[in-house]
Amino acid sequence: MDRISSAREFQSVCDSLRIQGKTIGLVPTMGALHDGHKQLMTLAKQQCDVAAVSIFVNALQFDNPVDLEKYPRTIEADLEFAKDLGVDVVFTPKSQEMHPEPILFHLEVDRLSQALEGAFRPGHFAGVVTVVAKLFILAGRCRAYFGEKDFQQLAIISRMVEEMHFPVEIVPVPIVRDERGLALSSRNMRLTPDQLVSALALSRSLFSGRDAVAAGEKNPEKVEELMSEELSREISGIAKSDLARLDYALVVDPSTLTRPERIEGPVRLLIAARVGAVRLIDNIGA
Repeated sequence: MDRISSAREFQSVCDSLRIQGKTIGLVPTMGALHDGHKQLMTLAKQQCDVAAVSIFVNALQFDNPVDLEKYPRTIEADLEFAKDLGVDVVFTPKSQEMHPEPILFHLEVDRLSQALEGAFRPGHFAGVVTVVAKLFILAGRCRAYFGEKDFQQLAIISRMVEEMHFPVEIVPVPIVRDERGLALSSRNMRLTPDQLVSALALSRSLFSGRDAVAAGEKNPEKVEELMSEELSREISGIAKSDLARLDYALVVDPSTLTRPERIEGPVRLLIAARVGAVRLIDNIGA
């Protein structure tokens, strides 16, 4: 496995691989790797000649300095994780390598970024698309693998590729959950045992909403109310301060990310909540 820290070198290596006729599967990450990332890397290995993983904690997408400071950084464990999976190239740039200062250029996102996560995290998606666009420019023609857990991010990046004509094929990868239903996330590392129990309320809420849609409920507001009620249930033995606190529970059209007047076709159920000091998101198709 090759570890590369220079942006120019990473770009040169990717160019050289394509000249050799090899296809590249890119997996952008911020590290703190887990089995959700494993799924992305495994698919990249299966579908492409070369699996390339980037590990970079992108400060531009954090609206809260405390959140950035506390984001788990486990680079040595991450490198072993990637090596064990047979990853070919790991790109681990420093901040100055990706965002030379002073930063004079960045991308903006219209409409798709203004609701949901964008409403709670101003500037978040501008930071995301700026760094992802840079990764796409460096990697060149490739397949890029993104998890569906960050569903709004996936929709925005897919639209960016279409609108900006990047030579990149976006490959959505289903959410990976533990045996209890909790969506895997690097942020879960920051939760206490009691908070991990509370975090299960997110997936329970989504499952209850999905069941309601499957049973024939057509009113999105009623499905949202059901999800909100499920998330707000008290859990025996868990302190109130460790319970999940809802930010939103919404039913949206998967392509526009807006609420339909009636549920007449496939929808996406999205939920966000705070457990202790950690903000979690999850979603499911219905």
